[in-house]
Amino acid sequence: MRSIDPRDYYHPNDRKALQELQQIPGFSIALKAFMKMFSENMIQGVNMSNKVRITENQLPELYRLLPPICEVLGIDEPEFYLELNPVANAYTVGDSIISITVTSGLIELMNEKQLTAVLAHECGHIACRHVLYHTMGNMILSVGGGILGGNLVSAGLQLAFFHWQRCSELSCDRAAAICVDGYETVAEVMALLASGSAELAKKIDMELYMKQAGEYREFMNGSGWNKLLQYYAVMNQNHPFLSVRALEIREWCESSSFKKIMDYKYERQEVSEDQNRGCPGCGRGIEKDWKFCRHCGHKL
Repeated sequence: MRSIDPRDYYHPNDRKALQELQQIPGFSIALKAFMKMFSENMIQGVNMSNKVRITENQLPELYRLLPPICEVLGIDEPEFYLELNPVANAYTVGDSIISITVTSGLIELMNEKQLTAVLAHECGHIACRHVLYHTMGNMILSVGGGILGGNLVSAGLQLAFFHWQRCSELSCDRAAAICVDGYETVAEVMALLASGSAELAKKIDMELYMKQAGEYREFMNGSGWNKLLQYYAVMNQNHPFLSVRALEIREWCESSSFKKIMDYKYERQEVSEDQNRGCPGCGRGIEKDWKFCRHCGHKL
């Protein structure tokens, strides 16, 4: 399998919302204040002292899910931890030392393929370079900016962070779909989180769940007032509504963009004998049907 470039699945709303966030007055000041007090050593210390690190020797049945995901998404393996928490959750923090944490509640709730989708979603944050801003945003949003000096963080900046975080989740749902070969498991995860019960989730009719999401979209588009009310309902959340994400990922997986990515992911890299030495311009591997090197542009 081939690694997938995150630019191929980056959600346009993610990119737009990040650009808008960076232009909010006070963002640069808040970022500087955050970087001044941000300590990865503190995060790593908490991880090592209060969680269980998952490795090929420690809980290997969980660890083995991670390397294939990292290979597909083209990232280095992050540190991987288990946290005692009955709430089903997973999160990624850090910058140069990145870690993914899954909770005991999540492990107990999901089967192996669903866990793979969740881990792929978290790895999507790494591939899309969300993690530092997510770490900053979570700190700002959880304490109202007080830790950064109180009035450094305006209400507008907080809302912009919420909006970008919601949009960023859509990119990572796409990363998950790529890793589990379709939308079905990703949508199952949304229904599972909505129900909170593995047994109940098995009984959920996914077509009806998708229909419900479609009805919500129609409801949203029915009037400006409905749209405004729903904005107020979601504006202080860092994740989009679950059924909305399920419908969004199904529609993307039915697109030509997703098909091209999956074709590329599994395409055999057949290189002719005279091309085994690589591109004469940059020396990197090339394929027999290339007229120009896709790495450096050298004519072949």
